[in-house]
Amino acid sequence: MTVTRRSAVFAGVTAACFGPWVWSRSAAANSWLIGQSAPQTGPISVSSIETTAGARMYFNRLNARGGVHGRPVELVSIDDAQDPKRAVANTQQLLDQGVIALGLYRTTPAIEATLPLVRKAGIAFVGAQTGPSFIYEANGNLLFNTRASYHDEVARAVDYFSNLGMTRVGALVATDSFGQDVLVGLRRAMAANGKAELVSQASFDNRGSDVAAQVEQIRKGNPQVVILIANLKASAAFIKHARANGFTPTFVSLSVTSTSSFSTELGAYAEGVVVTQVVPTPYSRRLRLVAEFRDAVTQSGDAAAPVSHAALQGYVSAKLIHEGIRRCGPNADRAQLVQALNSTGRFDLGDYTLNYSPESRQGTRLTELTFLSKSGKFMF
Repeated sequence: MTVTRRSAVFAGVTAACFGPWVWSRSAAANSWLIGQSAPQTGPISVSSIETTAGARMYFNRLNARGGVHGRPVELVSIDDAQDPKRAVANTQQLLDQGVIALGLYRTTPAIEATLPLVRKAGIAFVGAQTGPSFIYEANGNLLFNTRASYHDEVARAVDYFSNLGMTRVGALVATDSFGQDVLVGLRRAMAANGKAELVSQASFDNRGSDVAAQVEQIRKGNPQVVILIANLKASAAFIKHARANGFTPTFVSLSVTSTSSFSTELGAYAEGVVVTQVVPTPYSRRLRLVAEFRDAVTQSGDAAAPVSHAALQGYVSAKLIHEGIRRCGPNADRAQLVQALNSTGRFDLGDYTLNYSPESRQGTRLTELTFLSKSGKFMF
């Protein structure tokens, strides 16, 4: 097997994010433990790994400066393989280990399944990687979102392309709760827009990436734009198969594909693909947050996260967790962290602000559209 520099770097990031972590009571007593259940295997593990790498890079640098109140922050991550039942078991294990917060969870079904445990434990649930509508509901005082919702993403795309006269929309829709939630948001966005119409759609199992038949289903409606409500590998497979067979509408994928590995999956078919984003671009240093993130990447050596929107999202969530613990004081517990995050309300993380109130768990509504260049770079 030939190991390329890219694959070697990715392997290093994977090991750094998900290497063996052995819990002990002394570790729990001496560290601020943050619990995460997320896919480390399966079709969506690639993007989750990048987000986790961004968070772990932030915590590593924080710990090198002495941690928070003299104690290091440790991110304890357990693989759920995109299985909600495993996510529930993992969450209970993390709670039993004494984590002060849960964060960076991935997949809508997993989050939906674990929220009852979150509420029972009264623990902060910070920086979900996904944006299902139910985690933005008012009075969810344990939920601290650091990204816009999927509904915000699809509304941005519908309005943008409708203004260009591209009103015929097709959709590839995952059959899980992620896909169904985004589809609701897509239909609402079209109704509000008044011009766009859903001319074709096809469903598939989001645990896989075989979508060749779905390409032909959606093609029949002759859409101008196809929105991919799908995991990274399935989105890439759909685009490659469609373009290879002469089906060339504008393809729009969601923030779940906002990783450096997405363009690698697309290869020669990357040019012109649109990706919705929910954090600022990591390629411009005009925001203090991004300048700090880029400096961290440069200075972290082998432990550096990739420069990607996904990694920046993880960095943002880690920074919010740090800020919450800092404001609590040295004897913080779960309830005090929730109170600190709620009572502060507004967090300026460096020209990037998150806001929380009893009426809104949104955090931010930032959505942007990026376009992949021929070389696979995100353009904005």
